[in-house]
Amino acid sequence: MRTAVLGFEEINMSQSIKQFTTGSRTATGGTTSAAVTSEGATTIAITGAGNAGIVKAGDVFTVADCFAVNPQTRESTGSLFQFVALAATTLGSSGEGNITVAPIYSAAHALATVNTLPATSKAIVFVGAASTQYAQNLVYHKDAITFATADLLLPQGVDMASRQVHNGISLRVVRQYDINNDRMPCRIDVLYGFSTIRPQMACRLWG
Repeated sequence: MRTAVLGFEEINMSQSIKQFTTGSRTATGGTTSAAVTSEGATTIAITGAGNAGIVKAGDVFTVADCFAVNPQTRESTGSLFQFVALAATTLGSSGEGNITVAPIYSAAHALATVNTLPATSKAIVFVGAASTQYAQNLVYHKDAITFATADLLLPQGVDMASRQVHNGISLRVVRQYDINNDRMPCRIDVLYGFSTIRPQMACRLWG
């Protein structure tokens, strides 16, 4: 583990980093085949991305002249917005298809994600070469993901029942005599849940 590197509070190494294999779509050469005209739209129509190519869920791509915005000021960051395919799509013979993405909002909307909605005939560029595996490193703020545990009920009429909280994790320990097998079993339980509550504060770093 390293601390205070490149502005990150912690950098940890893991042997369990997930790998992502891109779809067989072409990385470049595609264009939008229709303009996105409504706020909150969830599909982008493309063409020219490879005969019968596949856009996999998780594939990332940009659209020319469609820039990410600061969520508070709604001003362009100067970086093209990276769209993520949410579902797999098999393209047609001309490399055409409709890609499902998260809702798209222009700078005129309170939930702005891009400076302007994707226009027609704009170049599409996918991140990564076709059918290639990339490590998916994670970069996130500590508030992006929440892990929570709940206090479990302490049963009565047992030899011992205790509940302790360590580092925010609630653990219950129960011990009771087993008259049939002449044993004293002990069990430890934890009830937990986790969720990405602020996805905009986390991202995948391909490498």
